[in-house]
Amino acid sequence: MSAKLLGVWVRFAVICMLLCGVAVCAWLLPEYGSSLASKYPEFAHAYVPWLVFIWVTFVPCVGVLALGWKVAGAIAKDEAFTLKVAKWIKTAAMLIFVAVGIFFAGNILFFFLNLSHPSIALASLFADIIGIAIAIVAATLARYVTKAAVLQEEAEGTI
Repeated sequence: MSAKLLGVWVRFAVICMLLCGVAVCAWLLPEYGSSLASKYPEFAHAYVPWLVFIWVTFVPCVGVLALGWKVAGAIAKDEAFTLKVAKWIKTAAMLIFVAVGIFFAGNILFFFLNLSHPSIALASLFADIIGIAIAIVAATLARYVTKAAVLQEEAEGTI
């Protein structure tokens, strides 16, 4: 598979993830939350704060996807192992850590403000663990892309 085709596939994946995220945040969660609020009026007061909270946690995810778009462009140009790409991946890892931190802190705050059910708080911990794992993988990838970029620069300098 050529570098250009790989770049196209990565960009396709980024677009799919963005569309799924927008669908979840703009349609699925508001619809589901609205139905829960009408079905369980005792939780209706939590609908708007939760919706805003989810939208706020989605913002760093959009940043990660924008960086993924840039990385896909570098892959298409066959420039994947550069310090610039490593920096983008490292920034994406940090944004993922930020999103997970916001999500964790918000869930704890909502739990103590009685805006969340204990099962939601517990389930969010699993989402946090998955997010941390993804961030660790991204940080590891950034480190090894940096090493590969340095090796590539040294190899080009000796030829």
